[in-house]
Formats: sequence, C-alpha cells, structure tokens
Amino acid sequence: MNHCYLFIGPSGSGKTSLAEKAFTAEQKIISYTTRAPRDGEEHGRDYYFISKKEFKQMVNNDKFAEYDVYDEEFYGIAKATLEEALAAGDCYDPITTTGFINLHRIFGNQMVPIWINISKETMIDRLEKRAAPEELERRLAIFQEDQESLARLKNFSNLIEIDGETSLEEMYLQLRQALN
Repeated sequence: MNHCYLFIGPSGSGKTSLAEKAFTAEQKIISYTTRAPRDGEEHGRDYYFISKKEFKQMVNNDKFAEYDVYDEEFYGIAKATLEEALAAGDCYDPITTTGFINLHRIFGNQMVPIWINISKETMIDRLEKRAAPEELERRLAIFQEDQESLARLKNFSNLIEIDGETSLEEMYLQLRQALN
C-alpha cells in the first residue's frame, strides 16, 4: 500500500525543507492555495495559486479531498491529484492538522502525519529571516493553535514526531529512522 506523508507543524518548523529533502519533486502533491506566491515559488511547482473565487468554485464542484483555512488563506488538495499520486507510489505534502484529519477519514492509514515540533523562540528566529513584521505577528497568534494540534494528532497510532529544534540533517535522520 502506498502512503502520503503529511508534514504538519508551526510556521518556520521546517515542514517544506524536510519534505523536499526526504522525497523527490515528483512525489509532491501540488495543493491549491489562495495566498500569494512567496519569493522563488512557482505556480504548478509549489502550489496552484488561484483566486478565492476559483477556490470556492472548486469547493462547490466537490473537487477537493480536503481543504482548510490557515492564516486567512485557503489551502486544499484536489481528489484527482491525490488519487493519481497514490496510484503512482508514495507522496507527500505540508498540510494543516484539520487537513490531515479530513484526509484520514477518507484514506485511513494511507495518510501518515509527521509533526515537526519547535519552540516559539525558534519559530521567531526562523521567521524573522523570511517574514515581514506583520506576518510574524500573525504567525505568532497562530502558534498556540498549532501546539494544540499536536494533542489531536496523538490520537493517531501512525504519528511520527520530529524534533525541529535540530538541524535539517538531524531531522532527516529522525524521519528515516521512523520510517524504517
């Protein structure tokens, strides 16, 4: 059985960096989002960047396996995209806890949650390098919600927890060990 590894954690935890180190670009689920691309992100490679109107049309047409709102922006994985990826092999995507739970309801233990835990101080240090002050403030407000998500994820026996306070290489080794 193929699995989809879903990386979950606070902003700045290293979800995307770890996922990209552990898997190939071809294994990435390309999600849809209404947020603007960050520097270096490309439509169709990192996300499908669409308007809120387009996103709502996809919801109304039942195109999503899951969708969620995070930091006032919509994110979602199309059913067809996920089904094609699972048919081809293992896949991955950074996601929210709610998104994971919704996918788990449909696909069961084919969905594997990977929680990356970091302290508030580490999040601030990492986000100060990439985020505008107002974005940092918004992300700090969400941090407690993110921490509460871990309690929900602990109900899933296939949860993998990663110590995000370590280097990317060490996080990768933790993940490899958990998968073996």
